[in-house]
Amino acid sequence: MKYIAIIKILIKPIQHCMMLPRDVEEGHFAVVAAKCEKPKRFVVELRCLSNPSFLRLLKEAGDEYGFKHEGAIAVPCNPHELQTILQETEDM
Repeated sequence: MKYIAIIKILIKPIQHCMMLPRDVEEGHFAVVAAKCEKPKRFVVELRCLSNPSFLRLLKEAGDEYGFKHEGAIAVPCNPHELQTILQETEDM
């Protein structure tokens, strides 16, 4: 359960993200696929936090970008990769 520590660290920024943009509904948070020429923003459900692939991506984001930031959480992947991971969550 090493991912529990990551989730605890991310809760505060996620709550902050949920308060800023109006397109982020309750139970969702904003993520930006940042490893591309034009980063793409996604609004994802909190249930993504139960997907091991998504949690690994968040760990990589923490390692690469750190945990202190405002707004959407930047993740080190391209939009297609993030979309694939989000689809896995839908299929769970």
